[in-house]
Amino acid sequence: MYYLIGLAAFFIISEIMVAKKLVPAWLTNISAGKTIWRSVLILCGVAIIGMIFKLAIPLTILATIYLATVISNKYLTIFSKMEAGKKI
Repeated sequence: MYYLIGLAAFFIISEIMVAKKLVPAWLTNISAGKTIWRSVLILCGVAIIGMIFKLAIPLTILATIYLATVISNKYLTIFSKMEAGKKI
């Protein structure tokens, strides 16, 4: 039960961080496709580091939540620009 509350809290914190643009520039100032590939590489790295320290599942879940938030915000901004008629 507490585990799910912690995950929900982390999701909300991730949303707030991304909404306030507290995301590293090397993850946001690139195209959407490169953002996805970097996220996959980060997830693989986190999984390997997690296996070394015996924390593979929690670290991978937290990284997935954060990176999914970053990717969804990236696509949200792209679609908002498209709807406004701006060139992407």
